[in-house]
Amino acid sequence: MKDLNAALRASATAKHKAFSEKLIPTVAPETILGVPMPALRKLAKGVDRSFLADLPHETYEENILHSLLINGLPAEEAIRAMDAFVPYLDNWAVVDALDPRAFYKGDYIEDYIRLMKSPAPYGRRLGIVLALRHVKEDPERLMNAVETAESGHYYVDMAMAWFFAEAALYEPEAVLRRLEEGSLPASVHKKTIRKIKESRRVPPAVKARASALQ
Repeated sequence: MKDLNAALRASATAKHKAFSEKLIPTVAPETILGVPMPALRKLAKGVDRSFLADLPHETYEENILHSLLINGLPAEEAIRAMDAFVPYLDNWAVVDALDPRAFYKGDYIEDYIRLMKSPAPYGRRLGIVLALRHVKEDPERLMNAVETAESGHYYVDMAMAWFFAEAALYEPEAVLRRLEEGSLPASVHKKTIRKIKESRRVPPAVKARASALQ
């Protein structure tokens, strides 16, 4: 791992470190090296899968590499690797980097829903973000699951809002109904409307109806 650490430090810049520290305030600054994502993606191609057993990692960038390696695993291996990684998740960026390619070739909705029930907030965020990426596979089922996820953590609430804004592309009436009925937690309700209004993909008519429900 000495060679990997040296390669990470060689790819780091002070400018990107300062940028990352502001972007991910929940991460201890001393663990952030400042390696841009393109360099991390390139480095990930040369990292052996045995790296996944080397937990906990010392740096934020190593955690990103961990996510990138999981993304290339077969589905069942990816699920096991994510479960093992959940206790070490401490920021939104590492969570959002997890996007296993194998999940696009099958139905893994039950796994997303199981993650949403995690006692760890970033485990719940992971389940919600995965559901967001696959929402069109079963919008109503996933909306019901996300709606009942434990809220209250800022980055979980933001993921829930992001999810419902994405769901509005496929089932706008179901999302608007939830906003009309006030079935979402208050903080998620407000954030969802904001996300819908900010979206470049949600139709103007849906944005207008959502805005009226603030």
